[in-house]
Formats: sequence, C-alpha cells, structure tokens
Amino acid sequence: MLFRSALLTGLIFMRYSHKIFLCLGFVIAATSAAADKVTSAVEQVADPAPSFLVSMPIMDDDPANGIEHPVVEFVRFWGDVTGANIEIERYPFKRSIKQAATGQVDFHFPLIIDRDALNKSTTIRDLGFEYSTQRVMTINFILYTRLDTPVDLNKLSEYRLATFSGHGNLFPFPIEEDHAIESSLMKLSSGRIDGYIFAESGGDPTLLELGLTGIKRQLYKVYDVHAVLPRGGRGQKADQFITEAVSLLATKELPLSWQYHEYVDWQVGDDIIPRIVQK
Repeated sequence: MLFRSALLTGLIFMRYSHKIFLCLGFVIAATSAAADKVTSAVEQVADPAPSFLVSMPIMDDDPANGIEHPVVEFVRFWGDVTGANIEIERYPFKRSIKQAATGQVDFHFPLIIDRDALNKSTTIRDLGFEYSTQRVMTINFILYTRLDTPVDLNKLSEYRLATFSGHGNLFPFPIEEDHAIESSLMKLSSGRIDGYIFAESGGDPTLLELGLTGIKRQLYKVYDVHAVLPRGGRGQKADQFITEAVSLLATKELPLSWQYHEYVDWQVGDDIIPRIVQK
C-alpha cells in the first residue's frame, strides 16, 4: 500500500513537474526584477548631491560670528537653488585665485573680466586659469578722486592711482595694489595718491563709513563678473554647475545686495544716497 502511494505520487510529480518548474521560474524572475527595481530606487535615493569646494577672498565681514559678506551669502544660495553642497574657504584675494587655478578648489569667486583688455593684449590662456563660461553678474567700478584735484579720465597714466589687491591687471596704466579699501581711501584723502579705482559695492559703503566729504566719485567702467576655474578642462563640472545656478537665479526674487544696479551719480553729502550703499 505504501509502495503504491509513493509510486502514484512520483507519477503525478513527473506529469506536472514542467508546470511546477515553470511557475518557480516565473516567481524567481519576478522576484529578481522587483529586487532590481528596489535596488535601482535605493541607488537613486542614495545618490549624493554634488559638492563643490569654493575659495573666496577675505572681506570686511565676521564669519566666525555668523556674519558673512553678501557675496558669500550669494554663492551659498547657489547650493540652495541647485541642491548642491557648497563649502567655502577664505583666503587673501590673490591666493584665493591661485587655489582655483591650481585645482586645490573647484572654483574661485568673484573675478572681473575685461574683454576689451583681453582682446587687445592677451588671451585667456595667458592668465593661468579659465573663466567660467557663464557671466554671473556685472559690477560698476568707481574712480574716487579728491574734489580739489581734478583727474582726467583720458589721461589716467599721468596720475598716482591705486586699486584693491588682485585687480591691477585690469588697467592699461600703472597702478598700485593695496590690501585694504580703508587705507587706500585715507591715502587718497591725505594726498598720497591721486585716485582709487574699485567696485562701488566695496568702495561706497567704506567711503560713507569713513565720512570723507572731500572725495568725488565717478563711473570708471562696468565689468562682467565670472568665476575662476582650473585650466585644462578640470573645471568642467564646476562650470556646468555655475551655468545651472545662474539660470535658476534668474527665476528667483533676490535680495537687494545681490542685484545689479545702474550707476547713480551721487556724492557724499547729498540729501539722497542709494540704500544699497548704506551699511
């Protein structure tokens, strides 16, 4: 009886074994496909956001106490709009540029580009670094002079002029480089130099803070502002990120200090001074 039962079971298994294995194969395949989908989903979720190490110059802020210059806050916001992680290191201006040029960081910001000067005297390759493809903003450079000593904009090579460190190569005439806006404006006020040229976003608030009423301001030139990248294609990822960030910024309502402002010909002592230059 036991033998007949075992034999019957064996015959049934043989008859239906191909269907059993077919079902098992389907279950295994379905399970494998589902596992692949789960793995893919996990990988997508776990894919880390891109990270960028940025060098920026030391400015008149206090990052140790949580007070950062608007330009630094501006770059951090790039990470917010793109989902990227932004880490910022601060250096003296020239060293900050070198950090990017040598590939120690992903990019430096900001640096002005003078297309006119490049077209006349040099090329991007001669600079030792590359500019970002995307222009990030434009900025007004102001010539500060003394009210009692007029300066001819067409003959600037005849005067003693100064600018902020790292910007001397912008000008087609001899110019000193100084590390502090305050000291340069004080030199101008005392007659040690005839003029100081720098971005209005740095010079104007300092001029008001020092209370130098004998200083005249006038527009020197409007420049494009870019980021600095390593040469040789090493900055391609950062370049794409900057392009994306600037595109997204165009859709946002930005704080006043991050926006470009047309030049306004105001002077110290005027009744109305643009709010953007008041600290």
